[in-house]
Amino acid sequence: MIWHSSQMQDILKELDVDENKGLANGVVDIRAEIYGKNIIKNIEKPSFKKHFLKQLKSKLVFALIIIAVISFIVSVIYTEKDIFSPVLIVAIVLINALINAWHLYRCDDALNSLKSITNPSATVIRDGITRQIPSAELVPGDIILLNEGDYITADARIIEANNFRCNESIISGENIPVDKRGNAVFEEITPINERLNMVYSGCSVVHGNCKAVVVETGLNTELGHTSALVQQTGADSIPIKATLDSTEKLANIAIIVICILTFIIGMIQNFSTETAFANLTVKLIFNSVALAVAALPEGLPAISTVVVALGIQRIIKNEIVIKKVKALEVLGKTTVICSDKTGIITHNHMTLDRIFDGEKFIDVNDEPFDDKSAWLLRLAVSCSTLNNDSTENSIIEACEKYTNLKKDDIDNLFPRLEYIPFDNTRKTMTSINMINGRPVAIVKGAPEMLADKFNNISAEEVLNANEKMASDALRVICIALKPLENFITNPNYEDIECNLTFAGLIGLSDPPRKETIDGISVCDTAGIRTIMITGDNIITAKAVARRIGILKDGTEAISGAELSKLSDEELADNVKKYTVYARVTPSDKLRIIEAWKKNGDIVTITGDDITDTDALSAADIGCAMNIQGADVAKGNADIIIYNNNFSSIVDAIKESRGLFANIQKSVFYLFSCNIAELFIYIIGMLIFGAPPLAAVLLLWINLLTDCAPAISLSTARAEDNVMKEKPITLMGMLFSSFELLQITLYSLFISATTLIAYAIGGMSMAFLTLALTQIFHSFNVKTNRSIINLRLGFSDFMTVSTILILFIVFFLVLTPAGAIFGLTILKGKALLISIILSLCIIPFGEILKFSKKFLKK
Repeated sequence: MIWHSSQMQDILKELDVDENKGLANGVVDIRAEIYGKNIIKNIEKPSFKKHFLKQLKSKLVFALIIIAVISFIVSVIYTEKDIFSPVLIVAIVLINALINAWHLYRCDDALNSLKSITNPSATVIRDGITRQIPSAELVPGDIILLNEGDYITADARIIEANNFRCNESIISGENIPVDKRGNAVFEEITPINERLNMVYSGCSVVHGNCKAVVVETGLNTELGHTSALVQQTGADSIPIKATLDSTEKLANIAIIVICILTFIIGMIQNFSTETAFANLTVKLIFNSVALAVAALPEGLPAISTVVVALGIQRIIKNEIVIKKVKALEVLGKTTVICSDKTGIITHNHMTLDRIFDGEKFIDVNDEPFDDKSAWLLRLAVSCSTLNNDSTENSIIEACEKYTNLKKDDIDNLFPRLEYIPFDNTRKTMTSINMINGRPVAIVKGAPEMLADKFNNISAEEVLNANEKMASDALRVICIALKPLENFITNPNYEDIECNLTFAGLIGLSDPPRKETIDGISVCDTAGIRTIMITGDNIITAKAVARRIGILKDGTEAISGAELSKLSDEELADNVKKYTVYARVTPSDKLRIIEAWKKNGDIVTITGDDITDTDALSAADIGCAMNIQGADVAKGNADIIIYNNNFSSIVDAIKESRGLFANIQKSVFYLFSCNIAELFIYIIGMLIFGAPPLAAVLLLWINLLTDCAPAISLSTARAEDNVMKEKPITLMGMLFSSFELLQITLYSLFISATTLIAYAIGGMSMAFLTLALTQIFHSFNVKTNRSIINLRLGFSDFMTVSTILILFIVFFLVLTPAGAIFGLTILKGKALLISIILSLCIIPFGEILKFSKKFLKK
């Protein structure tokens, strides 16, 4: 059946559905089996086997395995003593690959969980009951209800529509909203952008509402045919991964050059020996490749993936969902937070506090509620054109509390005939209702927008009353009336919203959250400016901002009207002095964001309305509110805040900063240790004529002291002091010049202690010293502060892994088991010297940390 050219009754018959009752649950189950889930693309989780094989794809690892086989054969031919070294090396490489694959496999669960968390929901009628379901559960024949701000998640034919307009840019490329209607039938060959009786998956509702019947789902939708869906979860990588990749490539080149150099040195040193040339060449090639495998930071990709996955898990616990993984890193670089007032800074649970009836103020908490006030509340409830709006909901609650009338009762008393929706520019909405047998326009909006339109009170008196209430941080709503001679269809606000009769002002109290005040204080310490953006008038905004610490000495508040008088250049030049914006429009939000970005700032902004979508897209990080937030806003955002709490944003920024710090720590540790191993090998060859440690021991140390400490450093929680420093942006660099110097100094120090140990007691002492030094070094790297401040519990992964590694290391040097690696048992004196040498890394680290703090000053 061609849906856009068929009659509605034929479509409903074809889909076997009643438009009022919807599908029965049993029918839904059957159709779900036939049509499958309503998704465009299902990304399969890679198996553990795939992760493992990917770890072995490295050319060097592959070469090492081949050379190990050749080396084993040559060793057998020439009856070498270390015949099993090649086998041990291959075993160590395989174990290392298994460990990395296990970590990556576990991380997939966290990364893939985003795809289900961020799926939009759909409102359907099933078995005569209206309910919300995940959009993936829609089936052909479902009756869906679409409202302003909703995502359309399946192709559907409109049954009935009310002032219904859609954004179909994803299909047509045009951003102009399209008017839709359900009673039209079109020719079979009609372009998709002209099928006004249809709605399509991937589009969004920008105005009005409609009822529709789902006709296609999943891959059968127009969007599914073209496979043009933009995945809502974004890419599962972070910007720093590109830096890690480039860093890894440079390191690989340098390490391979050094390993080639060690081969050449080895050939020169052993050229005159009696060792068979073939055996010597194979052994040196084998050792050089093994050295490269040990020194290469092959764990860098795994580290970034593990850090991202664990960061997601921790942030989800703060009731924040990361939709686009890049936000994990960018959040930590935030320098400006532009936050809505209502619901983020405040509780978003407004209560009626005061009424002005044109003659006197009535404090509802202390004075009896009179008939005039009750009448005002009834009018306010009658003029409600917004769904799931906190202000509207609070007025409805107040009406029920003080007049014992619910919204349904008011709707029956004053039935609605027509309405003019709320508009952000006018800050006004109008409803035409039947009151006492005649049509009356009830107007509700911002007092300053209506003050000069009254015929029974002066504008000055209204504005004075408004200012008095607003100065007490109340949100003030103005109610007015206009009796009409006749019922008007398709009313025009210019004709209706004039020559009004003032009915009164309603003052609503929405106190700020205590945790918001604490969060703003943390942001101040962290070098993050907090900006409040609100639709309230400037007096209310300033009163709230002063209370919570946003409006301070030296900062100013500005209204949308004043903002419009500034050019973009003037706003960019002066934006840093404004911390409060009142009565702003969606276009104002965009200008504010661009002004801050022109100053080089990283901007995070909150939003929950369909009008916020452009601002959420324009900001570096867009935070959508989940409670009462529009689907379109959530779709354009980078993160979704489930609890609408400002402190959750601060926690996410802390976690993001900790994430970047953890990646830095892990790479810092890997580089300092692996470069040290290169220095030990090549310097040892030059000084002693042979490497202090065999290749198999270097790989064994690499497995023990690289993998577990690097993972534990990357999984640690953010340190408390990350929010006591300014945001750091290294312009794509992983380390500052001083940190690169630190890596070099650490590497040289680790090399020196190991070579000293080798000179004193041979390979076993060198092995123990290097292993212990790297373990102790991991604790140096774990904190940017003094190691004295480090707090570790027995449940901490680093503690547990360290105990296990120490047991293995000491077991190899204190028992005959080490003989398999060519080690001998260490006696008391040699053991003590090794421990003392390795412990020296701690005071050395303290000196470097102190010098870094001194240089910062």
